[in-house]
Amino acid sequence: MTYYNTNGDEGIYLREAWTQTAKQDELIYQLFLDNPEQGYSPEDVESRCLDLGKEWPITSVRRAMSTLTKQGKLTKTSELQKSSYGKNAHIWRFNAEVNR
Repeated sequence: MTYYNTNGDEGIYLREAWTQTAKQDELIYQLFLDNPEQGYSPEDVESRCLDLGKEWPITSVRRAMSTLTKQGKLTKTSELQKSSYGKNAHIWRFNAEVNR
């Protein structure tokens, strides 16, 4: 479970949140799985999700990427690219070592 229940949700609201975060994690993981040589910043992933009709907050994208990194499925690299805010953003990659 990767939903951080900071609002104290219960019952159906909590189950819906668990389901939503699981779907986000799976779709984002699939993006990296389908493109194992490609690196993505959180903004890149957000844009790809929008292309698929998934309008998720960037914070949800970052949460999913952090979760997938903790699970060893992704690797946060030292590669940087400029974000839309003009700040450097790290690039994540598919972790081929773990995902064999």
